[in-house]
Amino acid sequence: MKIALLGAAGFVGRAAAAELARRPEVEELILVDYMIRDAKKMAKRLSPKCRYAMADAGKPSEFTRLLEGVSAVANAVGPCREYEETILTACASMKINTASIGDNRTPPEDHRKIHDAFRQAGAVAVSGCGMMPGWTDLLAAHFLGNSKSAHDDTAANPPHYLFFSPDRFGGYAFMREFARQIESEIAAPREAPPGRYYRLDANTIFGVPEKKAGGLIFGIANTMGKLGTVGKEFSAAMMLWTRGLMTAPPGTPVAVCYVTDGKNTARLEDTSGNLAGILLAEATVRLGSLPLQEKGLVSLHTLISLYSAHAIASKAGAVIKTSSVATKPFMP
Repeated sequence: MKIALLGAAGFVGRAAAAELARRPEVEELILVDYMIRDAKKMAKRLSPKCRYAMADAGKPSEFTRLLEGVSAVANAVGPCREYEETILTACASMKINTASIGDNRTPPEDHRKIHDAFRQAGAVAVSGCGMMPGWTDLLAAHFLGNSKSAHDDTAANPPHYLFFSPDRFGGYAFMREFARQIESEIAAPREAPPGRYYRLDANTIFGVPEKKAGGLIFGIANTMGKLGTVGKEFSAAMMLWTRGLMTAPPGTPVAVCYVTDGKNTARLEDTSGNLAGILLAEATVRLGSLPLQEKGLVSLHTLISLYSAHAIASKAGAVIKTSSVATKPFMP
């Protein structure tokens, strides 16, 4: 199997690259990134099966030239609101199955465009292979019975949150989206790790640890965010530059994602910070090796079964927990 990994030098890309390089079925791995020096260092460090190449994800002609003979593509380029539709439609034009990190819900118009492009090409794509969406969707589908695709126009979007430790989780694209979407500070949801929590929309919350992390992120987001779009862009860079100071209290998990249907909950605790990249790698390998009847943009849970979700989490030292909850509202 020959795999091309776009955005290989990013936070999720590095974890996906390490996982793909370890997989015996992957005979050749092309690490593609605009930061060619970082991609080169990774290739030399990981495995002799790795090659590296430079490409601008915003220019399809630069990376499609690298896809000849590729079994599947893993897209870890972010922010996805800017690049995903361009990358996926370009991969569809090459008739190559593609898995994407999908750090945001695909807008309905892009969903239809991507789905039609892959269906007409006779190929398969899956988006939302990270933490949220990604693991939150697997939890909702397999543990709460919400089997609709997260990228279906009619799909329910159950209340969910992502708690993360900034000193150990997330890259620039992630911080940028966090800074752009943050709305207001709220009380901590039930069963959530101690910390400070911020609403992004009616069903989405982000949380960070208490003390240094919470104080710094809250201060940066509120101070820089008041300066508009430019201020939010700069605040993302500030969060990344100061992440070394955002140490979490001992015992704080790297990341936790949680979903609820109002009666039951499902929670994944990531102890390594690599689960998003591992999930992207697993989805890509499956797209490169399994014959799939369905074509177009498919649901992640059709590719990753309940058993597989448990196996992937266990392999990474993560824990999945489910429970019943009281009728107390999820969103304070």
